[in-house]
Amino acid sequence: MKNTGTAFWLHAALLTVFIGASSAPSPLYEFYAREWGLGSAAVTVVFAVYAVAVLLTLLVVGSLADHLGTRPVLLGAVALQIGAMMTFAFAPGPEMLLAARALQGVATGAAMGAAGAALLAFEGAGRRGRGSLVNSAASPVGLSIGALGSASLVRFLPEPTKTVYFFLAALLLVLGTALLWLPSAGRKAPGWLRSLVPEAKVPSSARKTMAATMPVAAATWALAGFYLSLGPALAHSITKDSSVLVGGLALFALFVPGALAILVVRRWSDRNTLLTGVVSLIAGISLTVLAVQLGSAPLYFTGTMVAGVGFGSGYFGAMRMTLPLCGPHERIGMLSSIYLICYLGFSVPAVAAGLLVAVAGMKGTTLIYGAALVLAAVPALVLTAKATTRNNPINPVAGPSAAS
Repeated sequence: MKNTGTAFWLHAALLTVFIGASSAPSPLYEFYAREWGLGSAAVTVVFAVYAVAVLLTLLVVGSLADHLGTRPVLLGAVALQIGAMMTFAFAPGPEMLLAARALQGVATGAAMGAAGAALLAFEGAGRRGRGSLVNSAASPVGLSIGALGSASLVRFLPEPTKTVYFFLAALLLVLGTALLWLPSAGRKAPGWLRSLVPEAKVPSSARKTMAATMPVAAATWALAGFYLSLGPALAHSITKDSSVLVGGLALFALFVPGALAILVVRRWSDRNTLLTGVVSLIAGISLTVLAVQLGSAPLYFTGTMVAGVGFGSGYFGAMRMTLPLCGPHERIGMLSSIYLICYLGFSVPAVAAGLLVAVAGMKGTTLIYGAALVLAAVPALVLTAKATTRNNPINPVAGPSAAS
């Protein structure tokens, strides 16, 4: 197939921009809260609306590209995302903010499975594992660029609640237009209407591995959800600095080490990758919780960066061990199932944290949330530590060469 290399990187850019756009509103939440009198619970509800919309869309249209091909699904997602950006830019109040987040969730949910499957299809026979690598890296890279880029645009350019959305809409328009000139992945098969019936598809060959790895992936995204919803407010509280850049920097400190960790561990064994992720997650969360209790900004950012290593390597390890276990016709359903699990971890705990802030305060909420994540990660640590590189019961298929 011609232009597969260009198609691969276009879909990588598109997936990264979609995910980056999802973090762009995070540095602005406190601005919205002051402007419209929103409390922490309302902010997390706005955040959660996006995650719920992603989940529902993944369930409904997760397999649609298996029947129509990836291009039509992605073009529709681009159009919806541009509409969401314009809704954000001109939102007159919290109701339209909720509508924008919901529309953004639908667009992102439609795009994630289709773009992810295209990356696997266009990775090239000689570059096995590149699709899994970029699928994993797109999240921390997109989230970090989206958060800090949004904060920078808000800080240094006029019209803080408009400029970032105009920029993202223009970028999406360029990438969407480029899709018209490149090949589409996915087979065109009948039954597209039937595919809209909600169904999470996990191939039998992957179920055992998913049972072992997905709790780790869910825990990493629960951490991301906490930071994206309440992280900027927590950073401002600890540093005593209300600058929007400080909020963006807190997210950057989490997601950039995550992206770098993926580059470092991509040639490691599955066991060592996942073990690094779980240990770093537990250590980083523990340091962050301690920093919040002590009110230490340097320790807070140090703990955040260590937790970021856990986010990147833990999520990548889970993805790399799971994705090779499905056939070409199962990729989109499999990706949708993985994203479904991750976004449940992403949304539900974050909403609970937002409600808890009103009762326990930011410091108490961080302590409870952090302790819950550490407890959730301990079984995965025990399971991974017991696995051996030679005879790995977690995943008998994917090894170090899977990401070479």
